[in-house]
Amino acid sequence: MTEHTAPGLRRLASPRRPTAAERGGRWAATLLLRLGCVALLAWIGYLHLHLWLEGYRHIPTNGPLFLLDAVAGFALAAVLLAWPRPLAGLLTAGYTAATLGALLISLSVGLFGFRESISASYVVESLAIETITVLALITWSILAAAIPGSHAARGRPLNSSAHRARR
Repeated sequence: MTEHTAPGLRRLASPRRPTAAERGGRWAATLLLRLGCVALLAWIGYLHLHLWLEGYRHIPTNGPLFLLDAVAGFALAAVLLAWPRPLAGLLTAGYTAATLGALLISLSVGLFGFRESISASYVVESLAIETITVLALITWSILAAAIPGSHAARGRPLNSSAHRARR
């Protein structure tokens, strides 16, 4: 009985290499998450541009920051789409967290002399979207960094023959 049990126990104790199908599934999930993050960043940019056009541009200091936030949202969405690296994910997560933090400060004590109201247009939506985006970007960055060979971070699937040739 120990003759048949020992190899099974060794197999259980050894780190398991993912199969090609598992690597492909991880790559696909990581790609879909990255594309979702790109869409969320563009949505944040759109919301800030919309609010700027609807009158926030007239608020001293905060008005230009809304336009800057809109441009940054669109630009960082393009960066994450074109340069799918964990560093890009962390940078965009930092931008989104800063935007969320500015909104929270504006809601609680005011920012540059302007205090936002929770009942203002798109405030609740912005809180939800920005929170989800920060979490999604951090998750994507971790997943992209964890995939062997960083092939998910490079935006292409793992080619098992090329992977074996490097070993």
